[in-house]
Amino acid sequence: MTNIQLNKIDHEPKPPLFADIDVGAEELILVIRKNGKPFDPQKFANTAADRARLVKKLVKLPSLIVCLEATGIHHFDLALSLHDAGVLLMVINPKAAHNVAKVLMKNSKTDAVDADTLAEYAARMDFVAWTRPSNEKLALRSFARRVNAFVNRSESGREKPSTRAHRHSRNTESGAERRQIGYRPVGETHRPLNG
Repeated sequence: MTNIQLNKIDHEPKPPLFADIDVGAEELILVIRKNGKPFDPQKFANTAADRARLVKKLVKLPSLIVCLEATGIHHFDLALSLHDAGVLLMVINPKAAHNVAKVLMKNSKTDAVDADTLAEYAARMDFVAWTRPSNEKLALRSFARRVNAFVNRSESGREKPSTRAHRHSRNTESGAERRQIGYRPVGETHRPLNG
């Protein structure tokens, strides 16, 4: 009978890295914590190019857990990019982030302090993975945002096309000409044209 010796395998997990990205409208602040010690904050612009550069950097770090604070629309594109790249991601409620800062007695309110606080939150709390919305929900979100942008553009002092056409027809034709081509003032929609 052959005696098989197994190599001793180190089953102790490597201490994970925890990171937070404090997300603002124009800037991203990254803080990484290892063994409870934060590294210096790193700044990135909140643009597609810098988000891609940040994701590429984070993908290279083994056993990294990233924590983001839900900041309305500003965190969403970054969260999608990180999730799609396979980075372990938590997105937390801003109220939870505020309460963690209170408990840790961090009174300073700078982006770097916020980022460090959330990295500490990720290290102390159980990991709860962010759930990516389905492609259908993302498509609906995109469509709704386009409609909203169109409506806001129309209401921001620019004249709506129907108003412009109405004003134009009023200035170029007499009342008799308008009635002949089928134009009816708003209050006259129920009366026949020639009666």
